[in-house]
Amino acid sequence: MRKSFHAAVSLAAMMAFPGYAQAQETPAAVGAGQADGLEEIIVTAQKRRENLQDVPVAITAVSSARLAATNITSAADLGAVTPSLSLTQVAGTIQPHIRGVGTDFSGPGVENPVATYVDGVYIASGTSSLLTLNNIERVEVLKGPQGTLFGRNATGGLIQVITKDPRHDPAASIDLSYANYQTVTANAYMTAGLGESIAADLAIRYEHQGDGWGTNLFDGRDVNRTDRDLALRSKLLFEPGDATKIRLAIDYADRKARDVQHWYAGYPLSFNNPFFGGPYDLGGAYDINSNVDGDSRLRAGGVSLQVNHDLGAVAFQSITAFRKSRYSFDLDLDLTPVALISCCGPQHGPVRARQLSQELQLSSAQGGPLKWVAGVYLFAAKDEYDDVSIVLEGGASPVPGAPFFIRFDNQAKTRSAAVYGQASYEIADRTTLTLGGRFTYEDRRIGGTETILIGGAVAVVHPLPLPGSGFPAKVDFKRFNYRVALDRKFTSDILGYLSYNTGFKSGGYNLNSSANPPYKPENIKAAEAGLKMQLFDRRLRFNIAAFDYKYSNIQVTNYAGGNSLIGNGAKAKIYGLDFDADWALGNGISLNGGLGYIHGRFSSYPDAPYFSGFGGCLAPPGSFCNQSAKGNKLGQTPAWSYNVGASYKTGFAAGSLNFNILYSYTSRWYASADNFAFQPSLGLLNASVQWTDPSDRFSARLWGKNLTDETYSTGIAEANQGVFRHVGAPRTYGVTLGAKF
Repeated sequence: MRKSFHAAVSLAAMMAFPGYAQAQETPAAVGAGQADGLEEIIVTAQKRRENLQDVPVAITAVSSARLAATNITSAADLGAVTPSLSLTQVAGTIQPHIRGVGTDFSGPGVENPVATYVDGVYIASGTSSLLTLNNIERVEVLKGPQGTLFGRNATGGLIQVITKDPRHDPAASIDLSYANYQTVTANAYMTAGLGESIAADLAIRYEHQGDGWGTNLFDGRDVNRTDRDLALRSKLLFEPGDATKIRLAIDYADRKARDVQHWYAGYPLSFNNPFFGGPYDLGGAYDINSNVDGDSRLRAGGVSLQVNHDLGAVAFQSITAFRKSRYSFDLDLDLTPVALISCCGPQHGPVRARQLSQELQLSSAQGGPLKWVAGVYLFAAKDEYDDVSIVLEGGASPVPGAPFFIRFDNQAKTRSAAVYGQASYEIADRTTLTLGGRFTYEDRRIGGTETILIGGAVAVVHPLPLPGSGFPAKVDFKRFNYRVALDRKFTSDILGYLSYNTGFKSGGYNLNSSANPPYKPENIKAAEAGLKMQLFDRRLRFNIAAFDYKYSNIQVTNYAGGNSLIGNGAKAKIYGLDFDADWALGNGISLNGGLGYIHGRFSSYPDAPYFSGFGGCLAPPGSFCNQSAKGNKLGQTPAWSYNVGASYKTGFAAGSLNFNILYSYTSRWYASADNFAFQPSLGLLNASVQWTDPSDRFSARLWGKNLTDETYSTGIAEANQGVFRHVGAPRTYGVTLGAKF
């Protein structure tokens, strides 16, 4: 694949010859494309509105219509339409990976290296990033480090969700769905003017699943069941004059579910053995046998104020946002029906997160050879365990006959400030040089207590960090990241570019240990070459990019004393390519798809945790060996991924029919650096057919997801209790009735 990277660079150089450009462009072709070709896609990847084909960044942009047609309703489903994006889920948090860059750890204060933004607001909490997609205009997935314009924790890229703006003309839509597993879903959207200069909207989504995909053999209750998923979003648009727009947005989410951890058949468990009364019948792929039902509850929301003002040659933007979340969850860490090790249940406190951010930005607003943007970004957050306990009972308790509690009441505070700027200048006809930089200062500090209780009585209280440990209660980081890019418009429909970017993910603390060593930031250096093309009278859009990464000081998961901790200790080399394509064939037929290839290997990882019994590791059950993982594949990173979709729309006297089909594939991926537990290669098939009446007001859609009924993992973890996983939904299907007014 290195040859592919160099071939892309050579191709870009060859295409720079004037004869090639002249042969590819004619005025007739441009005009026909505008009338009959693909619709223009506007993105904001460089903090300004631009045509997707003019941006020298690898981007997959998905419209709300395509999301609906393929029944993609949450951020966790976006990998089905985005090559080189994989999204795993563990304990109610989402862990996105783009081109092999991501994290396999979740907890308070642990941010993803693939950032999530909604309308320009960064979502720091991993639990809040598992978005239900409602009121969406489009979703943009930016691949590669975005450290210059989007800052810390965009090491792998970012997922940017753009919601609709209110309109003055009154409008409303509603759809109701019923699916198997007694699942009822309702979506409603309303917008109207409230005065000459004010408009507002309201979006509501509610889902209730009556039956779970599986059963807890211990008590007969359903598991893998969403009792309630409520998402509300409202936006107020105020335009006091032609030059000013003010947007006030409020959102709230309330999700109650029974998402459980499953034993992964074929892999050992530490506690399912005769010493603890086993082995136990653990049921089928969707079942559990547990004394803990796995209930979880997320309540999250926020408010943001965006002000845009046109100063003539300069545009001003301010985005102020506050967000908070409260997440409680119940985990059976031993994965058996015996009370041994549990965590964090409703009888204890939640994980809380709060964040406040302010961005001020100036940008060029008029045409010309120079386009620029500059700004200041301020961020503050507090993440905490609030009376969260790990409980050891029975044979797992270190004190015979008495339950042993480890209770966490601790918090991490983050303060970050950054200044950034990027400028693009047309240094020659159709050739543009882009330079950008960002300086970030950040400090993190911890506090709180870790309490040991025996039989309900307090035995010892440890402050964080533990005195005498030698670990500071405060750390700070300073980083300068930059971007250099050169792009050339060979024709009005062909763009070639070369870029070099750097980025970093913040360091921080492990809040689940009083002996609490801080971990350092991880860094990435990324080279990329790409081509963006529109061909055949703009009926075919084809974008391809090749990349080469040096990934260092990677934050990895280690194990100590039965606890999982983040540390630094690895380097990796990643290279590959990905592309997206859309083709309007005519007569109502269109095709779309994408492909990604990732060659990701550890170039250094001397003390990687290896699961007991694998790779020469000879350790007691429930413990790990430490040995080199050099040459092993990166975790949660399939080498190949692709998606192929087709749409056909035809009209007749009674209205129109729209057929959609989507097939997505990922090759085998491993859970961890030891390359032990893995998800085999997987293909998923979704399809729908929709009838719309002649007035375009009423519709009915039949749809299905995972139509071949594949059993697969959405997340796999190797831990002291063994190998466990979270499973994806089996075959689901239903009908959706819609109306627009």
